[in-house]
Amino acid sequence: MNIRNILKTYIFIFLLAGINQYASAQVKPQLPPVKNQSVTALAMPKLVVGIVVDQMRYDYLFRFKERYSEGGFKRLLREGFLFENANFNYVPTYTAPGHACIYTGTTPSHNGIISNDWFDRELGKTVYCVSDSTSIPVGTTSISGKMSPKRLLTTTITDELRTASNFKSKVISISLKDRGAILPGGHSANAAYWHDPYSNNWVTSNYYMPMLPSWAEKFNDRKVVDSLLSSPWMPLLLPDSYIESTADDTPYEGLYKGETKPVFPHNLPEIKKLDEELIRRTPFGNTFTALFAKAAVEGENLGMGSKTDFLAVSFSSTDYVGHMFGTNAIELEDTYIRLDRDLSDFLTYLDTKVGSGNYLLFLTADHGAVANPIYNHDHNLPGEDFNSDTMFKSLGAFLKQEYGEGQFLSHTNAHQIYLNRSLLDEKKIDAAEMRKKCVQFVLKFDGVAEAATSDDLQGELRREGIFSFIQNGYNDKRSADILIELKPGWIDWYAKTGTTHGSAYSYDTHVPLIFFGSNIRHGVSNASVVIADIAPTLAAILNIENPSGTTGKQLTEILK
Repeated sequence: MNIRNILKTYIFIFLLAGINQYASAQVKPQLPPVKNQSVTALAMPKLVVGIVVDQMRYDYLFRFKERYSEGGFKRLLREGFLFENANFNYVPTYTAPGHACIYTGTTPSHNGIISNDWFDRELGKTVYCVSDSTSIPVGTTSISGKMSPKRLLTTTITDELRTASNFKSKVISISLKDRGAILPGGHSANAAYWHDPYSNNWVTSNYYMPMLPSWAEKFNDRKVVDSLLSSPWMPLLLPDSYIESTADDTPYEGLYKGETKPVFPHNLPEIKKLDEELIRRTPFGNTFTALFAKAAVEGENLGMGSKTDFLAVSFSSTDYVGHMFGTNAIELEDTYIRLDRDLSDFLTYLDTKVGSGNYLLFLTADHGAVANPIYNHDHNLPGEDFNSDTMFKSLGAFLKQEYGEGQFLSHTNAHQIYLNRSLLDEKKIDAAEMRKKCVQFVLKFDGVAEAATSDDLQGELRREGIFSFIQNGYNDKRSADILIELKPGWIDWYAKTGTTHGSAYSYDTHVPLIFFGSNIRHGVSNASVVIADIAPTLAAILNIENPSGTTGKQLTEILK
């Protein structure tokens, strides 16, 4: 190549570079707007606090708001982020599935907690969601200590926090109900504590530890229950101020043992002699729980280490009071007013102990509740009592007529029918055909809204409405052959007073969801979210893996 050609090459390269530089200066890429702060840049909270209020309907946040203090629910609403339209998206809406959903980020179809108890085909008997015959009670000698999370099929957000920190993060879970403590704690909690009614102490099992820590023993030695039940239960405020409730004496309310009317004052010292579980059925069970939660923060130095800790607290007495008195009683309103004061005190304690900017808290519920059918009837609202025993007796007779003699039903309850599969095999009966006939039969009963076979639920077809809730609650290995959903307002309830829950309707599915504290902005959203969204949201904030079965989504709009 001669000198002239070399010069031409350099000139061409120079001109080409200049053209590219000019073009770059004129055409700039359209970058997305920069957020104030990324999730990964957030400072980690020293402590995460999960609060579940058992049986708290969404409307309780506002129905009783005028009588709440400034430091409890009102503070969470004033400073936190509220999701107005947060719902469970499965049935049945019970305590165990609710707690499991919150902490696993998925529905019973994946986490396996299909109810509080269910029929185990292999064992041929009903099993309780957290019972464990191999475990040894710790802190008690009663059967109430033989519990563990072995039936939970997926990990929890608390499990993921433990593994992400190489098990340096502490996880402590507390609830009067064993299932309300064990399921949130997951498989790897440092401890789960629940109430033993026989001793009125906080207990656990050897799944977690060989003996209670000294701080828990000291708390038990104080006999706090005796103090809390030493006086009659009187309304906290002036009786005339309970304007959001029915009269003090209505046919919708249940009775404590020894009472003749469901009215104040409730003589707790006398009732206690007849009811060893009384603390659970009073608002003071929530106070008992809050006091123990504070003792756990102190005793375990939660929020004081180099890694994020997690405290899961479930307030169960709201559920017991609701079941007993219903959704409209003064007793229920007073229970929430008192819980609000307990919550205010607990938040103030966390502000001082951990630091107001150092902890992240969420508050939700495991399910809601339906109004008493008699109350609904008296106010021209839909709802009736449903007698499932009558339906299942009729179904058993129908199956004998169709297929001959035999006990074709292994187990039934208001929402489920388990067929005797071994008998069907023995008689060479087409099980799918029998399931279809069962569905056709039960749908004839007034009060039944929907019924589905396991064949329908195992299929890939996804349907809307109630059927989708049944699908999300269905687990191939644990659920029944036929699942049933009653009409709105209808309940299969052994007591004619009080209330229950379990349905796919808004009074059972619509619950509060508030995030509060470290890096949480104040705001309100009316977007439709599901409770399974809580766990992946926490995972995003904590920069850890989602629980293994997660189907929920991240709610990052809550972040500052």
